[in-house]
Amino acid sequence: MVMEKLPLPGTADLPDKPSWKIACEKYSGKAFELDGELGQCSWFVKDSMGELPNSFLRYVASLRKGAISTLHWVAPVGNFSKALFVLHEDSVSGTYLHIPLADSSMVWIDASTGCRFPGLCPEQPLGWSSLSISEDFDFSGQEALLAMDKLRGIGEAPVRPILAGKILATGKDSLGYYVEIDHGYNVLSKMSGLFRYDKDSISFTPGMHVDAHTLVGRIAPKDSSAIYLTIRRNGHFVRWNEFFAESHPVDSAKISKFKEQIGL
Repeated sequence: MVMEKLPLPGTADLPDKPSWKIACEKYSGKAFELDGELGQCSWFVKDSMGELPNSFLRYVASLRKGAISTLHWVAPVGNFSKALFVLHEDSVSGTYLHIPLADSSMVWIDASTGCRFPGLCPEQPLGWSSLSISEDFDFSGQEALLAMDKLRGIGEAPVRPILAGKILATGKDSLGYYVEIDHGYNVLSKMSGLFRYDKDSISFTPGMHVDAHTLVGRIAPKDSSAIYLTIRRNGHFVRWNEFFAESHPVDSAKISKFKEQIGL
C-alpha cells in the first residue's frame, strides 16, 4: 500500500499529542485539525523530496512546475494512513481522491479528469456514444467489427485523438480518410471513416505531434453517422470500452458523491 511507511495510529502516543500529529511531524510536515474528525498534514516541497513519507507523495511532488509547491494529505484522524485525498498546490493545482472500489481496494483518481492516477487518461474521440461489443454481439454482416469499434455521432461532429501522440500515417481507404497515431506506452490508434472539410485546413505529416484537443477530422454530414476506431496495445487489439474503463474505474456519479461526502 502507498502509505505503508506512515506509522499507524496508536504506535507513538504521547499524553499531549495524538499519534496522527506525531506521524505528520516525524516527516517534517505541519499538522492541522479539520472539521469532521479529519486531520491534515502539509509540506512545503523544495528540491529534496526525501522527507515525504511515501512514494505516492514523492511522485505527486515531482510534478511541480516551480521551485516550491505545497502538498496536503487529508485523512481521518482515527486512521491517518488512509488518506481521503491529496491536494498539490502549484502553478497548476491538482486534487487526487483516494476512492474505494467495489472489491474494497483503493484507487487514486485525478479529481479534474476522473482518470486513475497516475496513468493514461484517454478522452472520448466523439461526444456521443460507441457501439458496445458484448459477448453475444451478432457480427453477421459486420465482420470488420471483430478488429475495430464503431463510434456513433451526429453529422459533422468533430473527431479528436483519444490521447496525445505522433502521427504515424494518414490516407484514404475503403472506409474514408484515416489517421494513425502513436501515443507512446506501446499504444497505437487508427481512426477510419473520417470526413475531411477544406474549411478545417487539416494537413498532417508523419512525426507531427497532436494533443487530445487536435481536430483530426469530422464524421460524415448525416443525421447519424459513425467512424471506426482501432486501438492496439503491445501489438494486440483492445476494445475501446475496455480501454476507457481501465482508466476510469469509478463512474462520475460516485466521484461526485465522494467529493460531496468529504466536503470538496
